[in-house]
Amino acid sequence: MNYGYAVSISCGLWTIPILKGWNKMKVDQLIIYILYSCTFISLAFIPKEKLRDASIIFLFQQAVTWFAGILAVGLNLVEYPVRELAKVNGTSFLYEFFLFPVVTIFFCIYYPRASKRWKKIIYLSAFSTGLTVPEVIIVHFTNLIKYLRWEWYYTWTSVYVTLFLAWVFYKWYFKLNSRKKVLFH
Repeated sequence: MNYGYAVSISCGLWTIPILKGWNKMKVDQLIIYILYSCTFISLAFIPKEKLRDASIIFLFQQAVTWFAGILAVGLNLVEYPVRELAKVNGTSFLYEFFLFPVVTIFFCIYYPRASKRWKKIIYLSAFSTGLTVPEVIIVHFTNLIKYLRWEWYYTWTSVYVTLFLAWVFYKWYFKLNSRKKVLFH
């Protein structure tokens, strides 16, 4: 049944309406505005001495996510029914060009370089999970993302791989470690 609610939580026979009187498009736009706001605010928490690092990480991750996003949309794996710049780009501008690259900045500058390998794997896994869980919720309750031939574990794996690539690139670019081993150091 449609009660005119944008979002509702269904549990068996009961439906709990959330945001009474809002249509789904308004909620989708509200989520986009909130994510932009949070992402912009988070930029203030980048340490001043790491701004150069942050800009390189940001640009690298934008290049990677732009390609991956275009590929996923082009192969009809995912769709973004509600998005910014809809006539220009089929991907989510917010996620591919802004939110994910900013999250990658924090991932790289706070990476636990001196920790044991298992802690580094947990750190990487936590970031992947932290980006995947909200996406799955957004897929189920909004029109921002629609999985066509995609599953949550593809998202988790692609985030894991792209974060790892960003770390390897960051480490190489800034020569953070002169040892030959690259993986998880």
